[in-house]
Amino acid sequence: MHLRVILCASGLALGAMLVNGCGSSSSPTAPTAPASDQSQVTATLGAAATLVDDGIAEDGSPVSASSTALQIESAIRPYTWWQDVTHETRSWTFAWSDSDGTGHPNTVVATLTKHMTGSLIIIPVSPSDTTQPDTTRITKPIDKTLTRKVLLRRIAIGSDKAWKVIEVTGAFVTTPSATTHILSVRLTSSSGVDTTITDPLQFNSLRHIIRFGTQDSVTVTVTTTRTNDAVFIHRWDWRHRLRNNLDGTYSFTWVTSAWSGWRYFGIQAMTHNSIYDDTAPFDMQAWHMPFRVAQGDVDYYP
Repeated sequence: MHLRVILCASGLALGAMLVNGCGSSSSPTAPTAPASDQSQVTATLGAAATLVDDGIAEDGSPVSASSTALQIESAIRPYTWWQDVTHETRSWTFAWSDSDGTGHPNTVVATLTKHMTGSLIIIPVSPSDTTQPDTTRITKPIDKTLTRKVLLRRIAIGSDKAWKVIEVTGAFVTTPSATTHILSVRLTSSSGVDTTITDPLQFNSLRHIIRFGTQDSVTVTVTTTRTNDAVFIHRWDWRHRLRNNLDGTYSFTWVTSAWSGWRYFGIQAMTHNSIYDDTAPFDMQAWHMPFRVAQGDVDYYP
């Protein structure tokens, strides 16, 4: 994961956002949070950036658009595509709860929302040589929103109490009125993992985040509502198209690195026409899911 600076919609740092109340909300059990709790939550979210913000939705790396299974008539034949996010508005909302007798809340759900706009760039293949890109560039507007939640608790650390990340969700990314829908993501591995995700915004305790071994062979199988979606897996260091199994499922196998740590992968499903038609709108849905490689069990972070 990339470490990223967490900003409020106004462009102020997260710390200023908390102190000034930018994007904040509260529960009936904790109408306000003392400044000390706000600043501690600020510091914790910043220190836990590798769990909070994966950077996948903004990545502008070129992606090969070659098909692995399905060839149908299309207006264009893309050689590659990428996204150019030119404007991003971030906001955090905070639901404080479980306050104690001193007025300090003991739980907060922090929700990150990122609205991103920019352009989808598609480069068709050359009409004279299909192994080479054309000089033509097709541009479509991007408008998408990401949502992720983080649960923090104020827990006893020795004789003091400190705010720690206890649970996280994946991220849900969508364009307005999207017709593309991911139904499930199944993960299996040579180390024995076999799990199916049906809701990217379901909370997961850190102890139960999926763990793979180093050099582990991992197969991801994605189910969508159509048999001709364009489905890609996104990691911070590479992008690949999933194989279309022609039954509404799409699959890909990769091998984890030799380094332990927290990771994310993203699954982006688009309508076929998003990249195979020069006039159809960009229509997509993406799930970003956390996992870990040879990372020991922990109950809180950092």
